Amino acid sequence: MKPKTKYTKSGNFNIAYQVMGNGPVDIVYIPGWVSNIDMMWAEPRLAGFLTRLTLFSRLIVFDKRGTGLSDRSDEYSTMDGRMEDINAVLDATNSKKAFLFSHSEGGSVSLLFSINYPQRTSGIIGFGIFAKRRYSQDYPWAPTDEVRELSYRMIEDNWAYGYMNGLRTLAPSLAQDKGFMDWLASYLRSGASPGAALNLQRQNTHIDVTKVLSDIKTPTLLLFRKGDKDILVEEGRYLAEKITNSKLVEFSGKDHLFWTGDTYSVLAEIEEFVTGMRPNKSEFLKIKQKTDIKIETIMSENYLYNLKVEEFAKLCGRSLTVFKRDFKKQFATTPYRWLKSKRLDYAKTLLLESDLNINQVCYESGFKNNSHFIQSFKEKFKSSPNQFKSKHRGK
Repeated sequence: MKPKTKYTKSGNFNIAYQVMGNGPVDIVYIPGWVSNIDMMWAEPRLAGFLTRLTLFSRLIVFDKRGTGLSDRSDEYSTMDGRMEDINAVLDATNSKKAFLFSHSEGGSVSLLFSINYPQRTSGIIGFGIFAKRRYSQDYPWAPTDEVRELSYRMIEDNWAYGYMNGLRTLAPSLAQDKGFMDWLASYLRSGASPGAALNLQRQNTHIDVTKVLSDIKTPTLLLFRKGDKDILVEEGRYLAEKITNSKLVEFSGKDHLFWTGDTYSVLAEIEEFVTGMRPNKSEFLKIKQKTDIKIETIMSENYLYNLKVEEFAKLCGRSLTVFKRDFKKQFATTPYRWLKSKRLDYAKTLLLESDLNINQVCYESGFKNNSHFIQSFKEKFKSSPNQFKSKHRGK
């Protein structure tokens, strides 16, 4: 269930954050390149992974400056600025000390934060993180300048369309799952505009924390998949060698995304690192397969996201057959008809209360096709969206 989004100030920036769970320790999730904390909960695998963390912690998630629901910036955000964002979120949530769970690019700022603010860092958990993002003889696993230039061009040419074959390497296990790949492209677009994504990509090229790794004293858990093509396992071995108080765990698999592939092994390592106790796998699976999640809550929280019925079933912890049966028992209609009606009601509200044009209302209401939206609206309200708006806004 998607938690409520709140804002706090970090300098002049409004930083969006969410809090979920009430466990005895705090975990702050620091995403990679770009993020959108609302859209995270629209992907059942990611939502499930984050929810699992709340069984033994209070989870805090946020969008760093320049991304997602936080304020945008035309300038590069410095590592100091990113550390300010973490401090601002910790202050806003009354967190004195927290474990920093970071992914990919988020790892570098987590490592720096632990050096600068050891009193606020319980531990570092880094999945697929790196020390630098530019090739050198002493760090040969980072991309060359030529490869980075290709990534810049891909963003400039294809960001708006989501046609980026490079995304498939992030989750090879789901590379042929069109629904997931469509969500991933949408998630990235919702996290940053093409210009913002390009700025962040250029900035990341200059990240280099190699010279301060020996200064890290905070307990550090390094999690890497051996077949990850985006961040190589050799980078994890390098970090483990340089960080004194660290533990490296290498998993089989190729996915760079921590919430796809074998997630039990990843979650088990995190829980043991944070609590000192490893979860029992059979109990873990029982929790994962629970079916007492309230359908009404999940649907009401997520109906505006363009998810398939199968994905709503996963969010509700049910098989598709059981989901449809339980849904009809509760709502006396099918999920498709319910979703369509709810989205149309929301579209009507937007037409009455906002200045969005018809195309914008269509997509804001969860529809993908403008002509389908207009036809559906006419069927329910006996007039087109334009006619409805003219008639009722003119009163």
